[in-house]
Amino acid sequence: MNNANPSPPDFGDRRTALRLGLLLPLLGITVLQRFGLTLSANYALQSALIGTYVLLGIAVVRGYLELAPWRVIVILAGGSIATLSLLLNTTDAMTLGKTSMSSLMLLLAMYLPLAFRLRPDPRNKDDLDWLLDMLGNLILLTAIFGVVQFVVQFGLKDPLLFDFTPLIPEVLRGPTGFNTVIPVGNLFKSNGFFIREPSGASFLMAFGIILELTRGRRPWRLAVLIGALLLTYSGTGLLALAIGLMFPFGVKTVLRYVGAAVVGGALLWAFGDALNLSFTLGRIGEFQSEQSSAYIRYIAPMRLIAETWEASATAFWLGNGPGSILRTEVGYAFHDPTWAKAIFEYGVPGLLCFVALFGLMMHESGLGSSVKATLFAYWLIMGGHLLTPESIHLSWLLLAFVPVAQKKAKLPHTGLGTAAAFSPAFPLPRGRSG
Repeated sequence: MNNANPSPPDFGDRRTALRLGLLLPLLGITVLQRFGLTLSANYALQSALIGTYVLLGIAVVRGYLELAPWRVIVILAGGSIATLSLLLNTTDAMTLGKTSMSSLMLLLAMYLPLAFRLRPDPRNKDDLDWLLDMLGNLILLTAIFGVVQFVVQFGLKDPLLFDFTPLIPEVLRGPTGFNTVIPVGNLFKSNGFFIREPSGASFLMAFGIILELTRGRRPWRLAVLIGALLLTYSGTGLLALAIGLMFPFGVKTVLRYVGAAVVGGALLWAFGDALNLSFTLGRIGEFQSEQSSAYIRYIAPMRLIAETWEASATAFWLGNGPGSILRTEVGYAFHDPTWAKAIFEYGVPGLLCFVALFGLMMHESGLGSSVKATLFAYWLIMGGHLLTPESIHLSWLLLAFVPVAQKKAKLPHTGLGTAAAFSPAFPLPRGRSG
């Protein structure tokens, strides 16, 4: 009789431990945006950033991580440029006091995770599908809460309906100061309840639509997401959707736009007056007004960079130093989209490093071009996302952290690429085997 004891089940196996780790930053990117860790009166860590480092910790302990060589090189180059910009501007009397060491440290902390990816393993063959499904479900949950939130305000006028931050213990709050409660007529724009701003909720709804169109195409989910998108009254999601529907570029692009126009026209005809949807369409004219959100987000940054070039070619190429854009005063309001912040603080070479890093992640990704284009456009032009983990780490998780499954890498017709499966890597020392 064999008295050998059978091996106990490994409850910390790759799938269980890894998926728990993957879930944490996804929650921070979506329903836990308002949560974080308050470090001082002026700064709080976002839950998405905390979740990302917990994920990396789990992956290190289990021995799942490897370095992506080209990304490491680009990150080192970008970090060197950022450090040089800080040093040059710290010794310059004209820019003394405008730079920030803490901004540089935050930049490095945000982009360091992008150097890593999971070690290819047969046991991760479904991790990317699981990640996309979980993200889609969290976005759908946010959409449902956003629709309910908007409807409930007809009978309940409570500020907590649009910003429940006061209910969160102060030490567990994320960054504050966002434009959370925005009126539209006698009502307030939906922010998806969990999301800090309507524009952020708008993007998530649009991205959820793109994901659903490339995967399940379930009508009821699309209907909920479209409804939630409209109730944000934000142009960010509409712009993201317009970019995403453009890809893959070809004859079907026109058909996708025609379909979107038909759906949009039908919704405007059916609910335009009741929900004041003409408000969103009327925002197209905002680009001409210096006080409008559209001008501040998209026109004013171009004006700022043009003035920077005219004032100092050195600053245009070497930057004004980390954090300097927030300490710059001009005679008009401006936002700091990624491209403008990168040029202003780190110069054109800095911008090229950040764009190259994102380009490498897209090259390694097995996702469709519509998903890649939507994420890239959102990160680059639709907000101040150079130091926003909800944008940076969402892109990293979907595009470059989970490798393409080997079984799918051999089937080009599925739309999954092969770069991530066969690109070189620097394996990290293994932890306890999973």
